[in-house]
This record gives sequence, C-alpha cells and structure tokens, in this order.
Amino acid sequence: MKRFIPIPGDLIIVDFSEWYALKDREKLRVCENCDWIEVGEELYVAPRNQVNTFWGPDNGPPDGFKAIEMSTSGGPFHTVKIKDLQGLELMGEEEDRFWCWQDRPRAGGNMERMVTVALWRLPVLPDAHYRNLIAHGCATPHGCPTHRDEVNK
Repeated sequence: MKRFIPIPGDLIIVDFSEWYALKDREKLRVCENCDWIEVGEELYVAPRNQVNTFWGPDNGPPDGFKAIEMSTSGGPFHTVKIKDLQGLELMGEEEDRFWCWQDRPRAGGNMERMVTVALWRLPVLPDAHYRNLIAHGCATPHGCPTHRDEVNK
C-alpha cells in the first residue's frame, strides 16, 4: 500500500495529543469527508473509542456492486489540517470494526464487520487552543492546569 495521507476509515495512533478529547497513545478514526472540510487539505477525525462507524450500502451488506457510504456517530470530532501533521507515517494495516445493515434499515438490523484499514502514527496532534494556552504562559510545569492534566491522569 503506497499512500501519503490518511483516507476515511483509517486509524491514526497519536503519541502526544494537544487536543482535549484524546489521550496520548490513543487512536483517531479518520471520518467521512464533510461538506465544510477541504478534501486533500484537511481531515475530519474523532477518538476511535468514542465513535461508531457505519460503512456499507443503503441496505444489505457490501456486495461489490452497491455504492458504499460512511457515517460516523458519537464524537467529539475535530478538523485538522494535513500540513500540520508533522511526522505522519504509514505503519501498516489493522482490522477495525464497522457496522452495516444485515438486509434493510430497521431497529436491530445492524451487523458488525471487520475491515482492514491503514494504520498511521503521528508524533503530535496539534490543537490551536492548547498552543494559545502555551503562548499565554499556561500549560507549563508552573502555569495553570490544562485539559491535558485531566485526560492524561
């Protein structure tokens, strides 16, 4: 597999997260491309352990013929600029859990399926709010506590 940026469905292991919703060394899900992002310039992501992703056709499981849609629920979600993802590297592949319809949309009509996706590694997930705290003297050993103090306990 030769790719240079993650695509929807991929996972990213983040070594150090500046974003309040993700602990260090947790995984991000790259979500579907939303109307407000610049495709190829931004990624729409969410903590993997806080989302559930539908990936399949409008009805029935994927069969190779029907168009496949992706929809991620849960959150919180975050938009990041690809150019800010310094040190992003493709590690390999991993199986991850998605869901689709068994036959038609209905209560209890879902089924889980495992899909092989690309696994990426990112040294630092940048966040503008965290960097603003640093600029104002917070987020330091002698500054005020930040969200990182809470999520990384």
